[in-house]
Amino acid sequence: MLPVNLKGTRLPALERNVLKYRALEMVMVLFRVEELKRFVLDTIRTTDRSRKRFDTTTKERIPLNAAKVYKKAWAALVADGILTQSESNEVQSLVDYRNTIAHRIQLLTVDINGDRSARDLQKFWGGKYDYEALKKLRHYHAKIERGFLSKAYVFLATLEGIGFEAAEKTYEDELRRLGRKIDRQLAVRRGEIEKFNAEMSGEDREFLEHVEPYHPENIAPNGTLTERGVETCYRLFDHNKSISAVAHLMRISYRAAARRHRAWEKEGGHARHREER
Repeated sequence: MLPVNLKGTRLPALERNVLKYRALEMVMVLFRVEELKRFVLDTIRTTDRSRKRFDTTTKERIPLNAAKVYKKAWAALVADGILTQSESNEVQSLVDYRNTIAHRIQLLTVDINGDRSARDLQKFWGGKYDYEALKKLRHYHAKIERGFLSKAYVFLATLEGIGFEAAEKTYEDELRRLGRKIDRQLAVRRGEIEKFNAEMSGEDREFLEHVEPYHPENIAPNGTLTERGVETCYRLFDHNKSISAVAHLMRISYRAAARRHRAWEKEGGHARHREER
């Protein structure tokens, strides 16, 4: 696989677009979760109060001074057959996901990072971005609404959603645009990975042992290539290694390898040691 950090510390265009896509989706998830919670709680309370007017024995399941109101709300949906227990659990997991976005958003972006050590943190943090979260929230909102209608619940008229309507439409348009761009970039990346893997699987072991691209004297203390390192790059290019392969073999960034490739081409596409023979 082609390591992301071959492109250097600045993320490639594909990864930058994926982060933009996630950012827009996460904003919409924040709104959709809060909208669902408000919708469910308001509808249950409004319905109970309406029923109490006609039947004084009716008890409000979630009075204003109640504790753990949303736990009671999800339980009421299960009790009324609007959601199954497993569906209720999934809705609550989406609420937890919303809380991760709000309080520990780094768990949902750390996997896209040019720094390998930062990406390794994901193993300890355990966060994972859910590309299905927004779709699930819309599904459950529609399902709960249908369930309320079938059980003759009373809805509370509100203008809350209007304030986000224009923003949501804009975000959806942008997500579609980004999605198409990401698909194109993914196709290119897959081609790069296939080419890279094929090239690396066909490495000339004897040649690499002689050239020693991993030799510590190839890199100066300040992280730049030494004269020996530059010469090694040129010899690898002489051996028809691509820029990505040279970056991987030399443990340098793609940008640094590309710069050496341009210099190699200007010098006639030959390593210096050949001219000294």
